Amino acid sequence: QFSQEQKILTDELHLLAQDLHQKRKKAAALLIQGVNTELQDLNMKGLLFGIHLKEIQAVVSTGISEIEFTTQSGSHDTPRPLAKFASGGELSRILLALKRVIGLSDWPRTYLFDEVDAGVSGLTAEKVGRKLRAIARGQQIICVTHLPQVAAFADHHYLIQKSTQRGGDEVHVSFLEHKEQKVDEIARLISGAKITPTSRKHARVLIA
Repeated sequence: QFSQEQKILTDELHLLAQDLHQKRKKAAALLIQGVNTELQDLNMKGLLFGIHLKEIQAVVSTGISEIEFTTQSGSHDTPRPLAKFASGGELSRILLALKRVIGLSDWPRTYLFDEVDAGVSGLTAEKVGRKLRAIARGQQIICVTHLPQVAAFADHHYLIQKSTQRGGDEVHVSFLEHKEQKVDEIARLISGAKITPTSRKHARVLIA
């Protein structure tokens, strides 16, 4: 009797796992399309995001699906594992694209983006800033950036300064509490060491 009951439960388990695997196939196709659309908007037109979905024989705690995210430099390139071959900037922007497609999770999280704006400028930098701000609704985003178009979208600004002492390097983090401090630092990103009335005006426009 135990063997018969075990067989029935095993068959039901395999049916459920197979159904979940088919649903994952459909979801993967939608996710790939959505992420690649976002990546084009983020000035990563040559990069293609993919999902390698393989069915395994044994049922494990997550089902019968073996899943791996991949990237390729173009349609003729071989897909390669995302975890091994993507650069820091690519990983940041792929995560940004994933969060835009998937939307908010049930559990608010904190995301740290570094180099998310690497290799972009102008309109693309503004798009990165807008996407970061959209994701930050209901979640916390910490973003290290050198681009004024990205920094201007933040709700809170911190200035990070590095100095070299005899004992080694020191990093100082200062909260920019007042609006004029934010204006000055964004103006500095625009014009360099010397802040001009024009760069301050431009900074105010970006913040507004």
